[in-house]
Amino acid sequence: MCATEKHMIVVGAGIMGASIAYHLASRGIKVTVIDKDHPAAGATGSSFGWIHTTVSDDAPDALLRRASVADWHRLEKEIPELWVNWTGALSYDDFSLESQADDSLLRQPGISQLEPALNNPPQRAYYAQQDGAVDPIDATRVLLDKACSLGATLKTQTAVIGFTRAGSKITGIETSEGVLKADCLILACGTGISPLLDAMGTPLPIMASPAILLRYGATGHVVNTLISGHDIEVRHTRNGDILAVEDYPATGGMDGVASDTLTAMKVALKGTESAQLLSQSVGLRPVPEDGCPVIGFMGDATGVYVAVMHPAVTCAATLGRMISEELVTGKSLEMLESYRPARFFSGQGGSRSLSS
Repeated sequence: MCATEKHMIVVGAGIMGASIAYHLASRGIKVTVIDKDHPAAGATGSSFGWIHTTVSDDAPDALLRRASVADWHRLEKEIPELWVNWTGALSYDDFSLESQADDSLLRQPGISQLEPALNNPPQRAYYAQQDGAVDPIDATRVLLDKACSLGATLKTQTAVIGFTRAGSKITGIETSEGVLKADCLILACGTGISPLLDAMGTPLPIMASPAILLRYGATGHVVNTLISGHDIEVRHTRNGDILAVEDYPATGGMDGVASDTLTAMKVALKGTESAQLLSQSVGLRPVPEDGCPVIGFMGDATGVYVAVMHPAVTCAATLGRMISEELVTGKSLEMLESYRPARFFSGQGGSRSLSS
């Protein structure tokens, strides 16, 4: 069991690490957050920020996604500085149309009423009224600030260059600034988890799935919800800019993506005629090899807990709560049992407590 005087290190200051740190600090745990760069510098900084709950019942993360809305609402109450835009999401991609019962879909008149800027509204679409969006960079900063106000320590520009051990137990990390001892090491650094685990001799298959985030300046309010369709995936930011997201081209290279997306947006939406590209970035989304979240202790590397999944923004509030509960109480949560790293290693148990 993990007593409050124990020290936990969270490696990774993205949305997942920030949520875990906040939830641990709110339980009175001494927490240090380490990042080789700055907060939200990795995949979080290029995330679309959709709190996306619409998945099929058999999706591996269905329960986590469906718990996410309540947890984000809870965080809003706990941290007034946190801003979530609960506009709902209007989807007319193939998955949304096929996965929803026909009587739950909006027809064209309702779609036009919801999104009057659509030039050619689809015949059918699904409106997930409960969905929302956050600015992932701002949310990460707010969570880290709150964690620090509760006693956590944030160390940026600090790379992990090695580990200290006592037998099979990882007892701390080596950094350029020296050694930090810890009773538990929590790896929440996305694609950066793989090289760290490789160095420990316990590799974990986490793939990097690139996506392009595009920001456009707009002269006015264009969309009321978050729109996800065959042609565009867009939403407004808090300051009125339009965000769009695109998969990285299979042929490689970003040439033409921003202009093609802008063209598609101008065809689809009234009011975007004068929109201009402000910025673009590529985020390497961490996707475990089997597509399921990886949450829990690493078999032989006692004292090392992994937290990685896509989409992290959607589930960060829920996983921060659940992971902190597991680490503080030492009791495994049933909802997380199917996500244990042990599934990648034959002959290993499902979880290890801090007292292992």
